[in-house]
Amino acid sequence: MYQKYYRRHVIKSAIIILFLFSFAIIATYFIYNNFSNKRERDIDTGNMEVVFHSKDGNKINLTSFIPVSDAVGLSSTEYDFTVKNSTANSVKYKIVLEPNTKIISKDDCSNNIIPSELLKLSLRVDHQAPVAKILSEYQDNILYEDTLDANSEEDYSIRVWAINSNFVIDKDSHYHGIIKVIEEG
Repeated sequence: MYQKYYRRHVIKSAIIILFLFSFAIIATYFIYNNFSNKRERDIDTGNMEVVFHSKDGNKINLTSFIPVSDAVGLSSTEYDFTVKNSTANSVKYKIVLEPNTKIISKDDCSNNIIPSELLKLSLRVDHQAPVAKILSEYQDNILYEDTLDANSEEDYSIRVWAINSNFVIDKDSHYHGIIKVIEEG
């Protein structure tokens, strides 16, 4: 009788342990996948490495937004990235924000894109005060040009918002952009 009870208890314990072990493996898998989608995106430009600190990488997709004041725009979603130079030479580069033509053509939304005259962009370089300008004021979409010393890095942050104006923005208006770091020379 005691052996029968002992055997049932062992089997019951083994099933519970197997269930808990399986649950732990499945939970770990789902947690890992959730965080891996939020990891940083690396882009190699040749001599430099660019690390984008959001799951969207270098893509800016503003799909449902309304015109706001600069104070609100400066507290909107940040697109952070780091430019690293691991070489022994300084590298000259520029940061460019271009329309994301792949997404625009895929979504067939070119009629709904907010013109650059109605978008304001804030660029913050290495924890300095951000500089905000209307997007169309940047010549050739070049936001910033600099030379990065050997074995150094700089952090950047970009925010984009629609400015308050007399122009009425349709509720379906949006913006698709892509941040590029281009080495020169």
